[in-house]
Amino acid sequence: MAPRLRGVLVILLLALSVLHVTGCGSVHRSYESMLLLGDVQSGDDDSRLKAITADPERSTVSYTVDDRDHVADVYRPGDRDARGTLVLIHGFTEHGRRDPRLVEFANSMARSGFVVVTPDVEGPKTMAVGLDDARDIGDTLKQVTAGTDLPAEPPVGVMAFSFAVGPSIIAAKDPQVADQIGFLVAVGGYYDMVDAITYVTTGYDPVAGEQGEVAEPRREGKWVVLLSQLDRIADDRDRQLLRRIAERRIDTPWADVDDEVEQLGDEGAAVYALITNTDPEQVDELLAGLPPDVRRQIDGLDLARRDLSRLQAQLVLVHGTDDDVIPIGHSKRLQAAVGEDQARLFPAAGLYHVDVSPGLRDGWQLWRATAHVLYLADRH
Repeated sequence: MAPRLRGVLVILLLALSVLHVTGCGSVHRSYESMLLLGDVQSGDDDSRLKAITADPERSTVSYTVDDRDHVADVYRPGDRDARGTLVLIHGFTEHGRRDPRLVEFANSMARSGFVVVTPDVEGPKTMAVGLDDARDIGDTLKQVTAGTDLPAEPPVGVMAFSFAVGPSIIAAKDPQVADQIGFLVAVGGYYDMVDAITYVTTGYDPVAGEQGEVAEPRREGKWVVLLSQLDRIADDRDRQLLRRIAERRIDTPWADVDDEVEQLGDEGAAVYALITNTDPEQVDELLAGLPPDVRRQIDGLDLARRDLSRLQAQLVLVHGTDDDVIPIGHSKRLQAAVGEDQARLFPAAGLYHVDVSPGLRDGWQLWRATAHVLYLADRH
C-alpha cells in the first residue's frame, strides 16, 4: 500500500473512532473531509474524490467596480448542488489565478461542492502586496455578495495564504460585506507587520520572545519582502539597483553586491538598511526612516493597528508549527485579538508555511481544519 494512502486510511480510522466515542452525527461530513484532503494531497493524480465526482466546470468572468477592471475564474461543481461559495486568493506567484497549484486546489474544492471564485490580485502577482490588494479583494467580495457579475451561493467564504491574509481580512471586515462573509480561512498568516518584519530580517521573533524558540527564517524571505516594496520607491535607479541586489541574493546568498549598494540613493539605502539589519532593537528606527509610501503600506496592512471587531466571519487559522516565513505565534496572536469564540487555530507540524509535507499528525490537523470548514459551510 502506498505510504500516502496508508496515512490517509489511518487518519480516517482515527477520525471515525473519535466520532464513535463522541457520538457525533456528522459522519458523512467527516468522510467528505477525508475525501477532500486526499484529493488536495493527490494533486493531479487519481483520487477517490475524482473517481466519484464529475469534473468541475470552469469559466472566466470579467467585472468592473468603480472603473477598476477585474477578471476571475469560476469553478462550479460538475454534478451536485453548491454548498457555498469560496473566494480563493492566491499568494506570491507570477501566474496569479492560473498557478497550477491553485487550479488543482480550486478543482478539489469545487468537487467538494463549492463554487470557487479565483480573482487575479495584482500585488501577489508582482511581489508587491499593498493596500490596493485589499481594495481589489473587496471589489470581488462586493460582486460575489451582490450576485451581479459573479455567483453568490451562500454562505460566502474566503481563503488566503501568507501575506495575502492581511488584505483579505481587511476586505472581509468592510461594512458593505462583513455580515455576508460566513468564514475566512487563513493559512500561514500574520497579525503584526512590525513583528513579522523583525523576524524575517533579524531572525528574532518578538512573539516567541527568544530567538532560539522558532525556526531560523527562510533565507530568501527578507529579499522577497524587499521585492514586495520596490514599486513604492520613487527613485527609478534605486528600484533597479535593489531589484538586482534582491534577485542576486535570492539566487546566491553570498553574492557580492557592494557595487550596487554604494550607488543607492537615500530611499534605496533606507530600505536596504532595514532588510539587512540584524539587531531587533533597531527595527523601529529603521522603519521610521523608510520612504513615506513604503511606511504607509506597512502601517495600512498591519492588522494590529486595525479594529478587528468589525470582522464578522468565523476565522479558520491553519499554521505550520515549524513555519520559517511567519511563525505560528503570529496566528495565535491573531486568534487572541479576534477571540477564541470566533477564531479556531489548527497547528500542523509539517506544513512548511503553505507547502504541505503530508504525515500522520499533519493529516490529522488538516482533517480537523477541513471538517470545520465544511461544517461552517453546511450550517448555513
